[in-house]
Amino acid sequence: MTARKASTNHKNQIFEQARQLMRMQGYHRTSIADIAQGCGLSKASIYHHISEKKDLVGITMREVQKFFKENCFDLIYDKQLSSTKKIDLLFATLGQYLAEHHGGCLVHNLVHELADSQPEFLGLFQEYFSLWLNAVAHILQQSYTPEVARTLSEDIVAQLGGAIMMDRLYRTDRYVQRVKALLTSYVAEKEKAAAIA
Repeated sequence: MTARKASTNHKNQIFEQARQLMRMQGYHRTSIADIAQGCGLSKASIYHHISEKKDLVGITMREVQKFFKENCFDLIYDKQLSSTKKIDLLFATLGQYLAEHHGGCLVHNLVHELADSQPEFLGLFQEYFSLWLNAVAHILQQSYTPEVARTLSEDIVAQLGGAIMMDRLYRTDRYVQRVKALLTSYVAEKEKAAAIA
């Protein structure tokens, strides 16, 4: 294995270990020593890839955004997809993300922990949720004015955050599925009214 490939492997291992530890025990309780131990590396190896622990939040947020952009957000703007297909795609991607990562949604966990104690991260969190707000608003704009679509989008995204927490608490997916049904009903009601008119 080349030195470059080994470095890339270590980097990926470090970031995955950091994400998992932060998801399970939080940012403040995750130390560089914990990450190093989980990877079987030295602390110096960790600092070869980051300058300080705070860098891990930015890297994590970029990785989560990349996952959602590649798997659904970019596709939401495909004019050939129906609103129903876009909603299915959005919630299937969310379901995949939550199923693949034990410990709940890392972004929600970090927001709860850091929004007040580390306000320098607010911009990163807001950027991520803006992607959600814009995607849902885009789906709704096929049936509503931009202003109404935006308001409904804010309601849906806020309810989704609570639903993710409730699903985790009660070990179910019914709360997220209710939010999906609500979003689908908003679109279906308008499509039905348009068909009658």
